[in-house]
Amino acid sequence: MEDLTLTQTIKQLEIWIENVQFDLTEDWNEEKQLMMIQLQQLIIAKSNLELILKTGGQILSSSISK
Repeated sequence: MEDLTLTQTIKQLEIWIENVQFDLTEDWNEEKQLMMIQLQQLIIAKSNLELILKTGGQILSSSISK
């Protein structure tokens, strides 16, 4: 498994968010309520990582790859 940076992780979350948003528009999808919850969680995770990246300061420079 390759080490991911915060930026790469955020980009991957964006892809997953787009995929879930697309799936929510499809008629075959019978689990829309569950997918809406998952979409909210993905958006929250992305927002939290963006906040860490933006305001992490010393933590980012010392222990977490950007």
